[in-house]
Amino acid sequence: MLSAGFLTIVSSLLVVPATSAAPAGTDDILTCIVPPAPAVNSVKDFSAKGDGKADDTAAIEAAVKAAGAVYFPAGDYRITRTIRIDLDAVGRTSLIGCGEATIVMAGPGPAFHFVGTHEATADPEGVRENVWRLQRMPLVSGIEILGAHAEAVGIRLEKTMQATLTNLLIRRCKIGVSLSGRNRNLLIDHCHIYHNTDIGIDFDRVNLHQVIVSNSHISYNRLAGIRLVGGEMRNFQIVGNDIEYNHDPKVEDCVDVLIDMRPEGSTFREGTIVGNTIQARPSPNGANIRFLGGKNLCTGGLLAITGNLIGSQTHNVHLKDCRGVTVSGNSIYSAAGHSLWFEDSANIVASGNSIDWNPDFKTKQLIDGILIDRCKGMILSDTIIEDSFAGAEQSGGAVEIRDSSDVSVSSCQVLNFRFRGIALSGAVRCRVAGCSVIERRRAPPQEGTSIVVRGGRDNLIAGNIVNRSGLSVDAAAATVRGNIDAIGTD
Repeated sequence: MLSAGFLTIVSSLLVVPATSAAPAGTDDILTCIVPPAPAVNSVKDFSAKGDGKADDTAAIEAAVKAAGAVYFPAGDYRITRTIRIDLDAVGRTSLIGCGEATIVMAGPGPAFHFVGTHEATADPEGVRENVWRLQRMPLVSGIEILGAHAEAVGIRLEKTMQATLTNLLIRRCKIGVSLSGRNRNLLIDHCHIYHNTDIGIDFDRVNLHQVIVSNSHISYNRLAGIRLVGGEMRNFQIVGNDIEYNHDPKVEDCVDVLIDMRPEGSTFREGTIVGNTIQARPSPNGANIRFLGGKNLCTGGLLAITGNLIGSQTHNVHLKDCRGVTVSGNSIYSAAGHSLWFEDSANIVASGNSIDWNPDFKTKQLIDGILIDRCKGMILSDTIIEDSFAGAEQSGGAVEIRDSSDVSVSSCQVLNFRFRGIALSGAVRCRVAGCSVIERRRAPPQEGTSIVVRGGRDNLIAGNIVNRSGLSVDAAAATVRGNIDAIGTD
């Protein structure tokens, strides 16, 4: 039987008020959109109680086996084991609610485990007919999944094609959404993946191409908001989300967005992290965005991190063993360690970023700073960083380039630094040109070298505006020309 709630959803899609008479032709439209009654199964029709006490596992399993859309009216549906949805056996399946139903997962493992048989790529010519006929686009929409067991997982997807998760709330699970094996063309949209004990969305050694995670609230997950570990990942888009406070102040290495391709045989290519708000609070070696490649710069690359607001962690953006990454047009703030930290990476562009802190806090306490360590081939340009506390009395600075080659720093503003503005050590063929590296505060006067070069060779320091007597360059380490000493303060 079709429920009133389900018809209300369809009516709203048609912009037909549920209490109004349908205009001419609406019946025909409804016939096209709403499947015949036998294909839409309310779990109440299979004896589910929805009272939060009874075990509704068997009733929901029966509804799923009846095939088609499984509808959850208002209620709390307690289940005690995983409901496995074998798509090739039961056919196309959707789990649908109107926001009033909660699935309480009182057992270990995923509440719902969708299992397909897709083994090919996303190329339409490679998709077998049984996948199109029985498995394509498993849909979960309009329900809450609540973990009531320490090992509960919200949803697991395995060998699926075009799985679509939308309008969901998943909370208090160990993992909100878990993926394993081969999957293709995944959409996660308009979801709240919130307050889970370990990870919000977990891609665990998945072979997965064409993924979009968008317009969602992925927050307060203790270890990571979005985690990609191992596998083969391509065409990955994280767009327009609020990803915040995914951390535990007592746990090492918490991350809002983690891409970890260190496991043997793993690769990541062709990804975007665009237009998100990504923030947390400092945790031990935590990061807002962390991308860890593998050996020989072959496993992690081709990523754009663009137009995000990124702040308030120990490290804002941390890249290690990566190549072909662009970090551009972001507003970055309040790092307890590094604002930008690049290690053992190549062909990196960091351009057009603002690195700042929140003046509402009255007194600046966090460090902020840029570290380029053991990198080859990098551009840092058109970036402003003010009031950096990075460095120490004897070494380092707001921007530090260490044991790196072919790094270009141009058209940057490094202002009001505590120790040094730009510090190069062991650099080869690096260039600092057209930058303003100056102290602008009137009082008290701050001491500090604008640009220091220690060791290395074939470097160029040219055309910069620096503090008076603000250059300290080892003989034979760099060519110095055309720099201007700033006179006084503003």
